Formats: sequence, structure tokens, C-alpha cells
Amino acid sequence: MILLSGPQADFGTGPALDALGTVTHLGADHGLASLYDVAGLTMMWSVLNAWLQGTALLRTAGVDAETCAPFARQIAAVVAEWLPGYARQIDSGSFPAEVSALETDVRAMAHMVEESEAAGVDTGLPKLIKAMADRSIAAGHGGEQYPVLIEEFGGSRTG
Repeated sequence: MILLSGPQADFGTGPALDALGTVTHLGADHGLASLYDVAGLTMMWSVLNAWLQGTALLRTAGVDAETCAPFARQIAAVVAEWLPGYARQIDSGSFPAEVSALETDVRAMAHMVEESEAAGVDTGLPKLIKAMADRSIAAGHGGEQYPVLIEEFGGSRTG
């Protein structure tokens, strides 16, 4: 994957770039390619860390990583299907609880922390996830759907 940004006229296209991968021009803003790269790395490390957390939990029950990898892949595919709907909620600034409310989700997050503690697995990641949800609920968003947590991550709206 090759990410380009800046005025499109500045970039030549042709077999040399195409041979390296899929070329995507992201817009005239010179910084967009770098920002997309960091956003992609953020997602990559977050997904891998979540998989490692779950794998560490399953290993306490004697399940090896190779056995749990197909399960994790299915979960990742299901979550990926949610992204377009979640994106619409984020872009509209409206987070109706179409599937579940954050105040319901936080109970599963608490269970994640409890299970990690009971299994002797590091609780840093599940505690971080739950702390963000707790702050959002305290700010009055408990009845809204999970993407409302975008407010916890910050960043200004551009559109």
C-alpha cells in the first residue's frame, strides 16, 4: 500500500509505483498520507494487542495461539463489518443505541477486567478500555452506542 498526498499533479503514475503496491492518492493536503499511516499503525497495534490479550487469556486454559487465531480472525471480520455504520454515527455526531448502549457494554468490559485478574493476565488494556467507557458514561453518554467513545479520543471535526 502506497499512500500519497499533496497536489495530484506532483505525482507521476506508472509501472514503477504500481509495481510496489496499490497507490492511493488521499488529497491535496501534504500531511494526509503521514496521518493515514499513523492511523493505520494505531489500528494495527490495537488489533494485535487485543488479540494478544485474548490469546493470553486462552493460554491460561491450555489453548494455544494457533488454535485461537481462526476464532480471532472471525471476530475481527465481524467487527470490521460494524465500521461503516459506526462511521456514519461519528460523522453525524449522533450515537443511537441500535445494538447496545455503552452502559450495557461496560458490564462486559468489567467482566473482561475480572477474568484477566482471575487468570493472572495483565489488566492494563481491559482497564484502559473500561476507563474510557466509564468517563463517557459519567459525561452522560451511557445510553448511546459504542462509537460515542470518539469523544474520549478527542480530535476536532473537520466536516
